[in-house]
Amino acid sequence: MGQKFCTTCGAALSEDLRFCQNCGAPILQPASPSNTTATALPENPAAGAPPLPLPPPAGKKVPVTILAAGIILLIIAAVVYVFVIPNLFGTGAVPGITPRQVTTAETRTPVITAASVATQATTVPPTMKPDPFPNAMKLKERFAFGTGSVASEATVYRFWINDTYEWHNDKDNRYYVEKPRTGNKFLFVFVQMQNKGDYRVWFPDSGKISVYYNGATYTEDTSHYKPDKGADEEATPIEVKEVMYYHKLNGDEYVEDFGFSHGTELAYLYPGTSNAVDGYIVYQVPQSLVPEETYVLIPFNAQDSGIWKLA
Repeated sequence: MGQKFCTTCGAALSEDLRFCQNCGAPILQPASPSNTTATALPENPAAGAPPLPLPPPAGKKVPVTILAAGIILLIIAAVVYVFVIPNLFGTGAVPGITPRQVTTAETRTPVITAASVATQATTVPPTMKPDPFPNAMKLKERFAFGTGSVASEATVYRFWINDTYEWHNDKDNRYYVEKPRTGNKFLFVFVQMQNKGDYRVWFPDSGKISVYYNGATYTEDTSHYKPDKGADEEATPIEVKEVMYYHKLNGDEYVEDFGFSHGTELAYLYPGTSNAVDGYIVYQVPQSLVPEETYVLIPFNAQDSGIWKLA
């Protein structure tokens, strides 16, 4: 329903007037029901109360078409981001986002059993290899063999180990370098025997004197030339250069191959110090040989045999 009285002069108003006929003031028109919401004002405001504020003008409505278009664009963008872009990169994950990988470290707790405790309790350090000849003599220790008129003594007093040696050829008066077989080296063993009796006595030749190492026995190197003064004029090496000139090997007196004297092979051991047999025997032995585990075995007769340890 429209305004009945003029708010300026108080004159009565007719229907559908826009201006007061008495004073010309504009007449407030009632709001459309579809655009505004009427606010009920109290008919009798309290005396002295401030006038109630007029309701704010209603905001403009956003067209429904624009809202629908925006929602559709958001849906399309979400579909492209989730499904289309990952396939372009060949992975099922969204680019720029690395999924967090959680790994669980495997923790193993040792299981202590009675058997393991017993094993630890009984574990002992490795033992040394047993000495095959615990009663072996030391270098320079003398061994007595024979009795009475043929009583004699023998000893192993020195050794020398080297990869090569030089021997002298009397025929052309030159030295030649001797090399062992592959994996071997040379061992020189120095042996001395003396007859302290009254009669000559047989003594073992160099071929019967052997070397023992690591469970194996080695005999004289047969490729080593022996003195030969025969009429056939073959090579007659009667000296080894290292033994001839190295004082640490020959001591105070030069020695030849064991069983020889000035190029002549001896048949018996005669009484007296001057008739002692003194010389070296050459062996080819493994490169692994060490003096601390090496023995020299000499059989003198059916009853007597001597064993020496090199170191």
